[in-house]
Amino acid sequence: MANGTSDKSLPAGVRLRDGAIEINFSHNKERYFITLPHSPTAEGISAAAKIRSELKTKAKWGILSDADIANARGFEIEDNSVIVKNGVLFQEVAQKYLRQWDGDINTKKGYVSALNYHWMPHLALMPIQDITHDDIRELIILKEFKSAKTLNNCLVSLRGVFDTAMNNKLISENPMNGIENKKIQVSIPDPFSRAEMNALLDWLDKNSQGEERFYYWFYQLAFWTGCRPSELFALRDSQRQSDIDWFNETLRISKARVRGVEKNTTKTHNARDVYLNDRSKLALQELINFKKEHAIVSEYLLVCPETREPIYAEDTPRARLVKAMKALGIRHRPAYNCRHTYATMLLMDGINPVFVADQLGHSLEMLMKRYAKWMHGDKNRIEMSKLNTK
Repeated sequence: MANGTSDKSLPAGVRLRDGAIEINFSHNKERYFITLPHSPTAEGISAAAKIRSELKTKAKWGILSDADIANARGFEIEDNSVIVKNGVLFQEVAQKYLRQWDGDINTKKGYVSALNYHWMPHLALMPIQDITHDDIRELIILKEFKSAKTLNNCLVSLRGVFDTAMNNKLISENPMNGIENKKIQVSIPDPFSRAEMNALLDWLDKNSQGEERFYYWFYQLAFWTGCRPSELFALRDSQRQSDIDWFNETLRISKARVRGVEKNTTKTHNARDVYLNDRSKLALQELINFKKEHAIVSEYLLVCPETREPIYAEDTPRARLVKAMKALGIRHRPAYNCRHTYATMLLMDGINPVFVADQLGHSLEMLMKRYAKWMHGDKNRIEMSKLNTK
């Protein structure tokens, strides 16, 4: 920190990042993070606070322009592009990339976070055409990413910025060329065994009283449909719209809901009808009865007992399953693995893999890649037992 300045003593919305001053504020429902061309001295910090205040005031009255933001960064405006004497800066191209990105909001938040935390402190004030392949390689080494997966995720947004620069003819050569993702060891599914599943459901049945029984029926539905949690949270059951087809005994899966934000597609962008068995049908009926008994009016099927609002995220249901695992001494696994349990149970019972793939929303190729070891049921154990014969 410059001149002994601590984070706690800095003005609101002002912070020091790697020897530079950064301000942040909201405008048109977007949060801007701007690295200023000021030294991190007491005078520079005071100037940053004043600049931020002026930008916020203009935003409040609806007169904030791109030129105002550009001037704060030390830019000059030419032909509607943000220019410095040496060219367009990395941070402006990054803002353009994020404005034009039209995917789901949670993914965008991840990109914003990666750019702000990993790349902006080092690249923000560099002209985009001056950033070289070697600069990026050195920066990757400097950052010492904790895992290959973290690095790969952070490279997505960085590539997006330079692709935007290429598309806008701001650079003639992409410095990301030759910077490949690191290899990640692919984990195999880790399902609960059928005995573990039944033990967990029995425990939830016996230890869930009153409104808590909602979670027992929730996991009956999760285990016996193989749906992703985000798909379950998006299920509707109202007079206007229902995803339950009682006549054909199917569940229409066409949406996902992540942290309160609904997407009109599933993870794989494939809608599907999941066939119901007796246990999943009973779970659905009990979940509908729960809403009726408590006079809950919601278009969504799954409504949190505590808040009477549609389930926001996995945290609350997950806590119940974790409690059951601890009580029974069952090795911990994510609640998501209910899906793996359903898939492996079907395959172990000899169900046609094409049907199983349809139920899960996978291609047959993906199913075989993920669940090959379960496709032959107990035949694998029989083959291994031959090694024990003399």
